[in-house]
Amino acid sequence: MNGAELRAVALIAIISLIAGAAGCKGPSGPDGEDAFIPDSLPPGIEWISPEAGQMIDSLAVLSARVHDDQGVRHMSFYIAGFEFAGVLVDTAGGIYCYEWLAVNWPEGPYPLMGRAWDDARNVATTPLIIVQVEHP
Repeated sequence: MNGAELRAVALIAIISLIAGAAGCKGPSGPDGEDAFIPDSLPPGIEWISPEAGQMIDSLAVLSARVHDDQGVRHMSFYIAGFEFAGVLVDTAGGIYCYEWLAVNWPEGPYPLMGRAWDDARNVATTPLIIVQVEHP
């Protein structure tokens, strides 16, 4: 070995000794498992309100329950394809809501759905429901 190779081997040995003495065994997750195990499971999402076929006149509170074993990053509601950010209103229950001022939308049927992303960017979507906007 030449001088540069010997210095590299010595440096690796010193770093290994320091890391071992400090108790460093590499990255680990919050539960002590390897942090590099990917999260491939999407979050669970359940539509709460409004119900399919419901008549809406002025205001509707869209709500969905979202849960994930690693953490929820974002929840959105979609009204006729337009995206609106959900607001977490119940941390313990994982309930997200959006207040839709339907009075500002033309009368007619509207498709609604929810979509949630977890911290690993896995996504889950609720089934599409249709509601009817009718102004008083």
